[in-house]
Amino acid sequence: MKQLNEHKQSPWNGNLKSALKGNLTVGRPIGLRLLFLLLVASLFFSARPAKAQAKLDINRASYQQIAQLPVSEQLAKKLYDHIRFEGYFTSIYQLWDIPGMDAASFKKLKERITIVPVKEQSLVQERIEQIYYQLERWSSSEGTSSDFVDLWIEKALEPLNINTIGYEDLVNLQNVSPVDAVAILNQRQLVHWFRNSRDLRYTPGLSNYAYRSVRNFVQYSDESLANWHGSILVRMDNTPFMAKDAEQSNVAQNLDLLENHSSANNQLPAMYYKMRFSKGKHLDFGLAYVRTQGEPMHYALTKPVHLPELKYNVTLKDLRWKNLLLRKLILGYYKVSFGQGVIMENTDFFMPRKSGYGFRKRFNGISGDLSRTREFALRGLAFEMNYHRFRGIGFVSYNSRDAILNRKKYDDRYSFNHFIVLNQRLNYTPGDTLRGKALSWLNAVNELTYGSHLQYTFAPGTFLGLSYYESAYDRYLDPDPYQVVGTDYKGQQNWDLRRTTADAEILQAYGGAVSRGSNPFWSKALSFRRVYGFNFQTVWRNIALQGEYGILDKSRKGFKPGVGPSAFVVSAYWQSETFNVLALYRNYDLGFDNPYQRSFSNYQRYKGTLFEKYYYLQSPLYGQLYLNNPQAQAEEGFFVSTYYHIFRPLTFRMDYDNWMRKSDAAKHYRLVGTVDYRPVYPVDIQLRHKWQAREEQNAATPNRFYKNYEFRGKLRFRLSGYDALDILYSSSKLIVHPRPRVFGDIVLDGEAIAANYSHNVNRYFRFSGMLAYYKGFLWNFEDTQFMVMDSRQGAFRYWLSVYSRLTSNLSVRIKYTADHHKPINNIAFQPYQSTIDANPGKKFAADWLRYDQNMFYLELNYNF
Repeated sequence: MKQLNEHKQSPWNGNLKSALKGNLTVGRPIGLRLLFLLLVASLFFSARPAKAQAKLDINRASYQQIAQLPVSEQLAKKLYDHIRFEGYFTSIYQLWDIPGMDAASFKKLKERITIVPVKEQSLVQERIEQIYYQLERWSSSEGTSSDFVDLWIEKALEPLNINTIGYEDLVNLQNVSPVDAVAILNQRQLVHWFRNSRDLRYTPGLSNYAYRSVRNFVQYSDESLANWHGSILVRMDNTPFMAKDAEQSNVAQNLDLLENHSSANNQLPAMYYKMRFSKGKHLDFGLAYVRTQGEPMHYALTKPVHLPELKYNVTLKDLRWKNLLLRKLILGYYKVSFGQGVIMENTDFFMPRKSGYGFRKRFNGISGDLSRTREFALRGLAFEMNYHRFRGIGFVSYNSRDAILNRKKYDDRYSFNHFIVLNQRLNYTPGDTLRGKALSWLNAVNELTYGSHLQYTFAPGTFLGLSYYESAYDRYLDPDPYQVVGTDYKGQQNWDLRRTTADAEILQAYGGAVSRGSNPFWSKALSFRRVYGFNFQTVWRNIALQGEYGILDKSRKGFKPGVGPSAFVVSAYWQSETFNVLALYRNYDLGFDNPYQRSFSNYQRYKGTLFEKYYYLQSPLYGQLYLNNPQAQAEEGFFVSTYYHIFRPLTFRMDYDNWMRKSDAAKHYRLVGTVDYRPVYPVDIQLRHKWQAREEQNAATPNRFYKNYEFRGKLRFRLSGYDALDILYSSSKLIVHPRPRVFGDIVLDGEAIAANYSHNVNRYFRFSGMLAYYKGFLWNFEDTQFMVMDSRQGAFRYWLSVYSRLTSNLSVRIKYTADHHKPINNIAFQPYQSTIDANPGKKFAADWLRYDQNMFYLELNYNF
């Protein structure tokens, strides 16, 4: 909530020096001065040479460190080989066991080295030490791709045998494309056996990125590293919701106060706990708990004990009976993903331009679900198996869904309007309480969902698959838009949604009479949704072709193949050592309303509709129908992405997308170019420019057109000890043309400058921080978090993050962030006289309005 700070002169009225001095108050948890001095001190001390009298821990020293000791090169190599192959030293006098050791060398070494005993480690602990930096990076980036993170941590601690691994396991690994996976399988068939990483590196057609990733997950025999292993993650933060989400959060909590007669808002931070355990190679199980900021605890049971709502799963894997391989059998919560995400992928989060390559990778198959997904979580039984060239996936789920209920009844039951992904699952009844109808949307609809995927593989990476799923609901599905939009400014229900505008997407929502029907497996079913289709892929040399086609069945109670709106994606990917290009075409019918669709798109469903303009709706909270919608918008377009490593210090990336929004035929384009130049190794210059616009000539689009230009320049200095200093400059311009006769062009500018420093004190301790000033819109990666900021008047932002490995298995990360916005002065609001009379003594004007934020982030990771 914004606070009124009256009669207080702003420190921002003046030059930068006075602004900085005015911002440094002793009472703040971490002031700007403290952060600045800490960064300067770290730069100073990290640049100082090490003390001459510091002794080298010989047991933990690298060969380069040992070679710098005052001994011959041959003796240094023998010392290193002794530690590596015969074990650690436990006494300084063991140096005499090294062939070639003499009195002079022993005396010099005794003065310069120390023997610190090393505790014997298990194989899994040694594995953690080898890739601890990878485990830290994966755990910290957990979020929308938690299925990948779980897989990567599991395979890193229990590596796969590269000589028996299948295509599905390979292509799900980090940075591995279908071309890379097929290259490995073809080379294995040729040489019969990979002996070591050198054999793997010489695989024809295997990219450098894929090789560097695969080597973290594979071994070259069937040795089992651990009987028990796993990971535990604890995360807490009070990071506020973004922009419109934050405004709706305030409305939500105020309604919660009204409904529950609370005396204060819930100030609890967001919490996420996850525990995953594996026994050998055949058993996994885990638990997870998710709660967003300001949300109360929800209980699965209250009697005889209070049991919170948890996510859980048990997985049996890699069990074989002759030619039948049961790859996975999951009981509990799970994720399912087929093909290109057209038919089935159950996550609550929208990722724009999810192509399935690079950073937009898509998990293929089934996996246990311990992620933050709640609305579209599947709970029940799922399996995946292989038989010769056939691959089969089947699943069945029964779970509740949050949904908006209509105020009209069918057969004495309220129908439901839309599923909704909530920022906060609070105990309120939004909007409808104002009309005397308490229709809560928590667990409002029960859903039975089942489906299957059958695939036949013709050759490695070449296959054809058939997919199907059906959902049944215990309420009638009736997506009446006027139940959400309500009346217009005249109090009349005459919003003309039938015009050729983006709102046509609202009218095309699936439901009504076509969705009525029973279910043979569930007597309470009143309506249903059925989606089916096929996907294909083929890899020829260094080219991969793939696609998926889906149909939303609208043949009413019967089943007539091909009747209903459709959607399809097809792509081609060409890869070489220094160059790759992806070309993708998608075409989604307006009526293809599949809540489990997560295929490639630039915008999520209902972009540009009244659902986005939440101030028109019956309750601002209904704006989450758009804000949190993970479903792809109906688009037709062509996308090209390319990467070219021109020569060693210079790389170029380019993304171009030209698409049409189906609801109003509005054409868009987006072009992003990135140049990365490294004149010398320690210096990296990155320039990125984006051009994005909607066409100007489109009378059907009320907002006419917009243009967006964004430039980001980054200068990175790679310092000694893997330290880094980044300097960022960002500039953006948004030009909108809402009503030419009234407003003309509206220009919204944004500009920012930031400095980020990271210092590795040693192998176990690191800190990093950022200082930034921004005005307008800014997005940025801040340590483990992706943040989007906006300030009309300008804001000063800084954060400090500390990461420490307390033990070989346990690490902690603590981050503090402060965001101080420049005050807005001369704010005045003159209410009606009746309002003044009804509030005697109240003030309706302020000299200063200032908005400050103080945020924390805490994360604990335990890998074993």
